[in-house]
Amino acid sequence: MIRTALKLIIKVLESRLVKSGLEENILKNKNYITVGKAIWNIVDENFRISKTVEEKVLSKADEFDKLLLAKFPELSQSGVAEIRQAIAGEINQGKSTVVDNSTLIKQLNDENTELKKELAALTEQFNKVQALMPKPADAPQTVQA
Repeated sequence: MIRTALKLIIKVLESRLVKSGLEENILKNKNYITVGKAIWNIVDENFRISKTVEEKVLSKADEFDKLLLAKFPELSQSGVAEIRQAIAGEINQGKSTVVDNSTLIKQLNDENTELKKELAALTEQFNKVQALMPKPADAPQTVQA
């Protein structure tokens, strides 16, 4: 009976140790994400103005990796990449509408350019037709008696 009780106590203690290790791991990962978001915002603020999108994205990713590794040197490069992707996914969740809007703006600009070309062609045709028509001063006048 004592052995059975001791075995149960040992199992409970082992499960608590495992559970506390998992909780510690979860809290550590949560801390990585929290600090990562703060670093993301700092990097985002530093890179608001950039020449090209590609340069901006590459520079931001490198800067984020560097700052996160400085804060948590125990992280591997793949761990940093996973954290960066997790944060980027969370932060960029609502930005698909921005991309859709930019696509819509491009389509509207293209359509506007086409309409301007059509207007120019129609205006040219109208001017040609108008040039062929007699002007009111040139029209023969009839005298009524």
